[in-house]
Amino acid sequence: MNLTLCYTRQSIELSCTFIDQYMMGCPPVYSLIYIYCTKKLLCNEPITIGNLAKQFNITQGDVVNAWQHWQEQSIVKLNGAPETNLQIEFLPIKPKNQVEEKPVEKIEPLKPLAATRPQYSMEELEEYRKTSPEIAYMRDTAQRTLGKLLNYNDFCVVFSFYDWLRLPIDVIIYLLEYCAENGHRSLRYIEKCALDWADNDITCVKQAESYVANFDKNYRTLLHYMGQASGYPSQSHRKYIDKWLELWQMPIDIIMEACDRSVAQIDKVKFSYVDKILQDWNKKDIRDIQAVKTAEEEFEKEKEKEKITTTAAKTVRPSRFVNFTQRDNDHSHFEELDRALLLQEM
Repeated sequence: MNLTLCYTRQSIELSCTFIDQYMMGCPPVYSLIYIYCTKKLLCNEPITIGNLAKQFNITQGDVVNAWQHWQEQSIVKLNGAPETNLQIEFLPIKPKNQVEEKPVEKIEPLKPLAATRPQYSMEELEEYRKTSPEIAYMRDTAQRTLGKLLNYNDFCVVFSFYDWLRLPIDVIIYLLEYCAENGHRSLRYIEKCALDWADNDITCVKQAESYVANFDKNYRTLLHYMGQASGYPSQSHRKYIDKWLELWQMPIDIIMEACDRSVAQIDKVKFSYVDKILQDWNKKDIRDIQAVKTAEEEFEKEKEKEKITTTAAKTVRPSRFVNFTQRDNDHSHFEELDRALLLQEM
């Protein structure tokens, strides 16, 4: 992972403005990285993100976070991707009251360095554990919380929450405790939770507490009702539940009612079937049980009317010959005529 340093002026100096206005309020290691790299630039010495991480006993993600911080302070400009070749251009340091105001933009959270979890060497993990008290504390806490000694693969997974997903140490510890308290000590399950938290930009314990409270109230309640309490919701199931809760604003009891109807009709809870029921209710603006009952009663009435109409249509209509008046034949008269004709022949 290469790191290219650029500068637009002939010389670099560490100004009092940087010390007075920019070093305050940020992690000390960020300032050390900035100062160290100015020296490397002056000496025309190459440097990589990996070298910086090793030099300051931090992760590569922390190095990238430091440069992102200085970019937000408008004293450097980042180009390129962290996972390939990150270029850093040093900008003139101006007093903060002279920094040109820029339109407020939403800062996208820093994404993981890779699409899949990195694989760390045993030596690398051991080096981090020895040189970083936070990493050592995280591993020890994970072992106590999960009730087992972490092997090499286990520690790779837990360490990736910090290095790859960029979750803070205290958030990772809260995640481990939350999963363990709910009976989930499988690292495969915990990793799914960690990925979900990273996707939802959980950066502090307070956010995590709020997120799990909402998760327990909605997702866990529904999954338990649907007979899937033991697992973490899949991405497709999350999309269904998010649509019901957020897009359609369906109350929990209404979703449960749809689940009951799914069981009654097909003898199981099927997400796609429940979705069709809720879609119909959403179109009819049904948001409570009474409205469901009212709609069902109206449906039964319409069904009964249709049945009556169909029955009436099938009734045999009177023949068009019913009104024809038939003549009553006098059979005795015909007998007399036959007798007279016979006498004449004789």
